[in-house]
Amino acid sequence: MIADPTRPLTEAEATRNRRIIVAIAVVFVIVSVAVFAWGLTVTQASRDTAKRTDAALRSVAWALLCHAQANGGMFPTTDGGLAEPAAGATLAAGKPWPSTRESALGGLEPVALADARQVVGITWGTTPDVVPNLNTKGNPSGKGTEAAVNGWLAEFARDRVRGGSATPKRSNTP
Repeated sequence: MIADPTRPLTEAEATRNRRIIVAIAVVFVIVSVAVFAWGLTVTQASRDTAKRTDAALRSVAWALLCHAQANGGMFPTTDGGLAEPAAGATLAAGKPWPSTRESALGGLEPVALADARQVVGITWGTTPDVVPNLNTKGNPSGKGTEAAVNGWLAEFARDRVRGGSATPKRSNTP
């Protein structure tokens, strides 16, 4: 410590002060880079989990839509009623839900229903005309995916009620 703060620093004191400032700056940069790298690692794992959850949500929603279309607009009421959709299945185009499996998945890899059910929770309706509700079981998900897939199911049911082209018409005659 300098006894007289108005006295100019000697060359040795100035060199020592520069070394201390550089050392503090280097430590700050190293800590900043380490925290940034650690943050990327932590968030990457969460982003990967969210991708898997989104793919599972979209796969289950697609299976539910295909089931409803094949069954006159009626949804399953238990896990046992849900099966893998047929390859190449399509839904009515131009509606607020996807018309193909590829569009439903949004570029993600499909997930088998058995695997998807480990990630996706379904609140089943008590009757087949009640739309099931999908949830993530607390897993991270992409922004808006859960609401989007539940919106597809709700719009499909609304279209059926309005008499739209989402489902085949049922005849009252034998």
